[in-house]
Amino acid sequence: MFERFSDQARRVIVLTQEEAREHGHDYIGPEHMLLAILRACEIGSAATTARALAELGIEPAAARVQIALTPGTADYSVSGNIPFTKQARKALENSLREARALNHAHIEASDLLLALTSTADDDPDTPIAAAVNALGLGHEKLRRALAAVATHHASAPVNPRFTPLVLRALARADTEAHKTSNSRADTGHLMLGLLAHEDEVVHPALRALGIDPQQLATEVLNRLPRKD
Repeated sequence: MFERFSDQARRVIVLTQEEAREHGHDYIGPEHMLLAILRACEIGSAATTARALAELGIEPAAARVQIALTPGTADYSVSGNIPFTKQARKALENSLREARALNHAHIEASDLLLALTSTADDDPDTPIAAAVNALGLGHEKLRRALAAVATHHASAPVNPRFTPLVLRALARADTEAHKTSNSRADTGHLMLGLLAHEDEVVHPALRALGIDPQQLATEVLNRLPRKD
């Protein structure tokens, strides 16, 4: 079903895997999807959703801190896809309904979030319901915020969109920030994100100046502040 997803929504799905791994869980539930959407908002790969949350006074990084999941004990020394729970699969299916209701050509991160708020309403005694309630996030409130963002966006100048390579660099910057126990990605993390992916501009330019990208990445990494 992921062929119906936009690039940004597919990135959210990848991030759900990372969230489950980081929490030691051997399943992906709606709560992992919510954390992934918030992280996508942080790194700039879910801009519409981030603007809608801002309309509601919700800051993604602070919201992630509010969502407390019980750590699991799953061992992920061997890579592999983590299965979605029945509730998570239902939310994925409902995201298509949300996309159609808003006349979206593809399922967006905002459609996923709308589906999650509906899931929370349907199953009030679940981790996703607790997380949504902790954020003060409701289905109709979110729908109105998205409508407000869409109205503003329609009258605003068109902004350039990030290419997939830029989105991967931003995602890598976020990962590097987590590795050094930082809650926010800084310029050093962004540099590591840029250096992690071979491209046709940055890497050739560095080599033309006699700078080895890998050595530069090592130097940047050694200078990054680490929090205990």
